[in-house]
Order: sequence, then structure tokens, then C-alpha cells
Amino acid sequence: MSFLTGTHRFLDPKCNEILDQFYECIEKKSRAVGACDGLLAQLYRCKKEDLETHRQMNKVESENKRREHTISRDPIIQKKLEILKRLQEKQAEQSKSS
Repeated sequence: MSFLTGTHRFLDPKCNEILDQFYECIEKKSRAVGACDGLLAQLYRCKKEDLETHRQMNKVESENKRREHTISRDPIIQKKLEILKRLQEKQAEQSKSS
């Protein structure tokens, strides 16, 4: 069960149900060797899917941070954003006065 170390909950609620079932199985059938193997196999699949989901989330987050960092350091982009903001404010004022 070393793969469960530090894992309290999965992202997928179904995996959390399997985890609960596995712990319940271990408590009830602690002496029956192999009685919980099916649940253990499902937990390994859940863990694999969960890790992949976390990798994807981290990848997206890293890309967003890199993009934000690039935008914040590029003076041309900053100037364009400033112009865009002024245009939006101007349009908002015009729509209020109409």
C-alpha cells in the first residue's frame, strides 16, 4: 500500500469511493489474502489517472504563468493592453450616457 502514502483523496469522486471500499475491505478481511486485490487494481488505475490529471493541470498552469510573465515583461503588449483598457472604458462611458 505504499503507493497510497500521502494520498488522502483523489480528484475523481469515484476513485475516492474505491479508496473507501478498499480500506473497508482491508479492515474486514485483513487475514484473507487476495480478498481486496480487485479494489487494489482499481486503485492503481485511479492513481495513474489522477497523476496524469495533475500533470495536465500543472502543465496548463505552467503555460499560463509563462504567458503572464511574458506579457508582463513585454512593453509593446503592455502598451496595447493600456490602449485596449482605455477603449473599453470609453465604450462603457458612451453606453452609460446613451
